[in-house]
Amino acid sequence: MFTMSAREFNQSVAKAQRIADDEPVLVTRHGEPAYVLLSIAEYERLRPATSSDGGDAPYSLLKLLSPPEGVEFDDDDDFDEILRDIRKNTPDRPPFEFD
Repeated sequence: MFTMSAREFNQSVAKAQRIADDEPVLVTRHGEPAYVLLSIAEYERLRPATSSDGGDAPYSLLKLLSPPEGVEFDDDDDFDEILRDIRKNTPDRPPFEFD
């Protein structure tokens, strides 16, 4: 990542843009990180995609694995059922141990 001060950035925006085509540009203010300049391609690569219904796509594993809104699970019973299925389908697997 290329680093430049806010003063350097203001004096040479075109240079920062050329560099940002290849790598992010970190702009500092008083020696501390303040901004990052990215090419649009890099920005599009980093931002969350949108889902087919036009809403935001899940951006975390927790959100992705959460049940649909309004659906509730009995965690203990569901967990026990999952463990039974795993034990049944993988008999050679060592037993689970929980502290």
